[in-house]
Amino acid sequence: MTLRTLKTLQVDAVWVRRIAALTEHSWDRPGLEETMLRYGWARPGPDGRPAIEWGGGAAGPHNIDDPAADEDGGIGWRLELGDPPGEGSGGTFVRLPCALYWPAFGDEPDEADEADGEGEADGEEDDLDDDYGRAWIRQPDATRAELHAEYDRLGRLIRTELGEPDESGSGDLDERWEQWNRKAGRVVLELTDDINSYSHYDVVALRVELLPGQR
Repeated sequence: MTLRTLKTLQVDAVWVRRIAALTEHSWDRPGLEETMLRYGWARPGPDGRPAIEWGGGAAGPHNIDDPAADEDGGIGWRLELGDPPGEGSGGTFVRLPCALYWPAFGDEPDEADEADGEGEADGEEDDLDDDYGRAWIRQPDATRAELHAEYDRLGRLIRTELGEPDESGSGDLDERWEQWNRKAGRVVLELTDDINSYSHYDVVALRVELLPGQR
């Protein structure tokens, strides 16, 4: 009986380098969209401009076209995007979910349940697992320590590119974050509640955002 699951994407140094590079130029919309097109994170639309779904955030992520990774039609690589640069009232950000852990913090079975072979989170299973395609690598029965190990692995990749973080912290709900301040934005690695799945998962995500006054 599976009491825990960890799903990870193969986020490597290339992904980290490209995410971090978004903070190396001013965030004008044409320049940022052309960069995303060059990385393969978008396709040209009917008007010839990159077809990018801005403003959806976690509720409406921008799916990266990757048929080789997700021929099964499940959720694969995708980005959560804020408002377009220079438009809208919210912040401009690009966020890549990298790892998902079930059950979310506070819903884990206790030791007595595990000893009895019972106790999926409140009697449930990871019933969203089938929504995710083969791009996500499953690690059944993973512990929360393995979730933190993936966070630490990504942190090491970022340190190779950017050095030590400028700020870091943790929260009461197993949350962690580290932040690197850059020329035109900040890079953030975070372990937090996954809004997209309505808190079904905890998520490790890599985010870049426009710094106030740097638009």
